[in-house]
Amino acid sequence: MFHGMKIFLRFRILVPLLTALVVFCRPAGAQIVGFSVTSSAGSILVSNSLTYTINVTNFTGLTLADAVVTNVLSASIQPVSVTYSQGFFTNYGNVVVFDLGPFGDGQIALLTLTVQPTAVGYITNNVSFASITVTNTASTNLVTQVTNVVTQADLAVAMTGPVQAVVTNDLTTYGVTVVNQGTDAAPNVMLTNTLPSSVMLLGVSPAQSYTVSSNNLIFNLGTLASGGSTNLQFTIEPTNAGVLTFSASVEASGISDPNLTNNTASTNITVIGYLAGTLIAVTNSAQTINLQNGLTEQSVLLSNVGDISVPAARIVVTGLTNQLFNAVGTNNGHPFVDYSTALAAGKSVNLLLQYNPRGFFRFTNGQLHAYAVPEPNWTPPKATATSTNLIISHIVRLSNGNMLIEWPSITNRAYTVIYSDNVLFSNAMIAPPSVIAPADRVQWIDYGPPTTVNAPTNSSVRFYRVFQNP
Repeated sequence: MFHGMKIFLRFRILVPLLTALVVFCRPAGAQIVGFSVTSSAGSILVSNSLTYTINVTNFTGLTLADAVVTNVLSASIQPVSVTYSQGFFTNYGNVVVFDLGPFGDGQIALLTLTVQPTAVGYITNNVSFASITVTNTASTNLVTQVTNVVTQADLAVAMTGPVQAVVTNDLTTYGVTVVNQGTDAAPNVMLTNTLPSSVMLLGVSPAQSYTVSSNNLIFNLGTLASGGSTNLQFTIEPTNAGVLTFSASVEASGISDPNLTNNTASTNITVIGYLAGTLIAVTNSAQTINLQNGLTEQSVLLSNVGDISVPAARIVVTGLTNQLFNAVGTNNGHPFVDYSTALAAGKSVNLLLQYNPRGFFRFTNGQLHAYAVPEPNWTPPKATATSTNLIISHIVRLSNGNMLIEWPSITNRAYTVIYSDNVLFSNAMIAPPSVIAPADRVQWIDYGPPTTVNAPTNSSVRFYRVFQNP
């Protein structure tokens, strides 16, 4: 029996998944006992398990004698199991009592109680805390709906890794897709995405709120309709070389999922260092303003001064005050362009760097850093090699041999240019980077490397297709 006057704080609520109710017991002198209770679900099926998690923290500055936590369960609840970090428990029918014993100042007690409902309806667990050392007690009711309606939802998750080779400190992305292949909508869909330790997470698109537990990101995707899907893109920066494993899992409470094998997925991303090779890059022209595209342009000579051929090359540009407009990626916060084909020992090639906003600015060769890398994969998706979804309104060869193409656009939408040396597009390649439309028409110039592997010439024919990105 608990002694002293008891003042009860009572709340009646529906507790959803992972939402905690915190109640404080405040005796005289502002001494506090932290007391919180959560339930693992707000709605479950008959005979499914429900777990209550109870946290108690002693902030009173005293050792509490005979500290107890009492659970008074509805008659239609069957206790299944308990765990406790200290003390012991007793069970009297539908009453489960945790006796914490002497509960020292600053101590934290973690208790769990797992139950199974035996009938449909609403079940209640009245949880209370008391000690003979303090005059106040605290309690709360947790109410859960129990139903026998079975929701048929086949949840599945898939992952896609980056297309290009990833160098240490490259900014890169991978994708996670969650699909409901079942006949019913799935409520409270939870996605857990696990990151390796040597990765910095820089962003999630589209923007989503999530909770973090160790190296797990936990997303509440809400209700996923039958046939519905959710796609997330994770932007990361790996800090160490090696094979990094990323994994994801999906679940939802109160559903019948006939195929649990597709509820988890993983992908490996291999992170490498720069390849062997001795490359240098220097400017070999003054900065000029291109009035056709409104950009500042400067030619750079990339040379392989080593004694081995390299499969491809990268020029990283540091210390910029202007945006590197034709960059295809970022490494350690610095933009870079790729020369996307082999460069033999002793050979050189000109690359055009483009900057925005238009205007001259101070630049030195010390800002150019050249490295050997694997050949980038600019092979377009299969559909883009056989058809086009935009009509190119103009194709013009300029006086310097470069090709200008024009197409109608939607402002701020992204577009991808595909090019080939034959009308069948049998060897089609993407011309990076994607183009963000500044207006309702876009003029794009093929000037050669680094956007295309070689410059168009008067003696060659080049064909183009343009696609609006999703």
